[in-house]
Amino acid sequence: MLLAPQSFDPPPPRSHALDATRLVSAIISGGDARLHLDAQGRNQYYASAMPSDALAYGSSTISSISAHAFLILMADWRGRLDQPLSASAYADALQMLRNRLTACFGLDQLAQDPAIIFAASGTDLEYVGLAAALDARPLTAVLLGRDEVGSGCVHSAAGRFFADQTATGARVVPQTAIDPAFADVELIDVAVRDENGLPRSSAAVASELSRHIDRAAAGGRHAVVHVVHGSKSGLTLPGLDDVEAMAARFGGNATIVVDACQLRITPGVIRRYLDIGCIVLMTGSKFAGGPPFSGFALVPAAVQRRARVLPTGFRRLAARAEWPTGWPGADGLHDLSNPGLLLRLQAALIEIERFGALPTDCVTNVIARFNHHATHLVKRLGLGEVPGVGGSSCLASETLRTVDLSARWPDCDFDAAKRMHADIARHSRERLGREVRLGQPVKSHRLADGRTAGTLRLSLSMPMIAELAELPPVALDERLEGDMAVVGAAIVSAADTCLASAELVPSA
Repeated sequence: MLLAPQSFDPPPPRSHALDATRLVSAIISGGDARLHLDAQGRNQYYASAMPSDALAYGSSTISSISAHAFLILMADWRGRLDQPLSASAYADALQMLRNRLTACFGLDQLAQDPAIIFAASGTDLEYVGLAAALDARPLTAVLLGRDEVGSGCVHSAAGRFFADQTATGARVVPQTAIDPAFADVELIDVAVRDENGLPRSSAAVASELSRHIDRAAAGGRHAVVHVVHGSKSGLTLPGLDDVEAMAARFGGNATIVVDACQLRITPGVIRRYLDIGCIVLMTGSKFAGGPPFSGFALVPAAVQRRARVLPTGFRRLAARAEWPTGWPGADGLHDLSNPGLLLRLQAALIEIERFGALPTDCVTNVIARFNHHATHLVKRLGLGEVPGVGGSSCLASETLRTVDLSARWPDCDFDAAKRMHADIARHSRERLGREVRLGQPVKSHRLADGRTAGTLRLSLSMPMIAELAELPPVALDERLEGDMAVVGAAIVSAADTCLASAELVPSA
């Protein structure tokens, strides 16, 4: 045992426990099957609906709700969780969230307020880009880095259902068009990494995206082009200057959608994307540290003004209040409420606001010390790191590290890494006295025999940074050193269990 099992507080009063149970039930409602919990109270990504004492370095995949946000929601909703939420109350609450997001990201500094659209996940947000781009021409969706964005995006970016049930509860057929308007969407994949797993240059990616826009325009099609700001492995491609040049060059022939769903992005960068006419997609369940799943899209006012009537298929996807007043056709959506989505969004906003109030130097220091100790862990275990964009340093690259397991265990492929990830989530507490959550493997490069190499991810979240920022320097280093020791032990233990041959832990 690396650590003694944690001692837990006495059970809460019955009334408090009942409120907590009701809150959890509400939080996991109003979404697709990814929200469902198993017998251990976890979803398919091993995140819990209750606050957890886990070493949660897996926010690149998903987060559990923080104790801080959970207690605030408990206080705010006490006595109301067993009462129905009217459509009008839902609309009022979402409008309040729009106001808070505007303040958090400084959106009032823009010439005109962007539209803010809410959805049950980042995958659902892809439909916003299609709705905004819809005109008389058929659409070509250019998806950048399909292996480094949400796995369902390959379907939703093409206007297809990605699951058999939507957040409104509608039963649908996966991989069929959400509406006849999107029946002939053409989907094109563009890679973010080369054959050796190295990130492509911003210029090369921008050039390829531009060729696809030109080809679509020549064929009488409108291109919906996805760029990424903070992919699953922290990549931002193309660079913002190249995105701005694309936006200026192609104007009405392309709608540019920024996948910033990790939310590892600063308010100033968000505003710049909006200024040049890009739609920005973000979620509250990764860096923000909110419970899974929630999302919001920011749509520049000029883009909304060009929008056509929302296709009727959106009635199966969203409630009226989730789309802003004035969006053409939004009044045709059902006047429903989704308390679960509202709670998940509120939890995320609690953490976004708490993070935004931290002094910049405190945030910078925590991130720097995390990277110092993560680097030491990688070297001590003989692992490698999946390269990011050379010379690029931003919130995405600084708060997310992708480790290459195959550097130490040459036979560790992607499937083996998935088994290790699951083993760590399920068994770290019984082995080490502390639950560990890491980010799922991401596909980046290949082994010599052509198989995809095994990886895992380490990342910070807003709640974690806020917690660590309260520690004095010595205690901060002691905490991170201890955390990385447990993480390292969890990785080696999982390798010993899941791989045919695993070495002993190298000496420090």
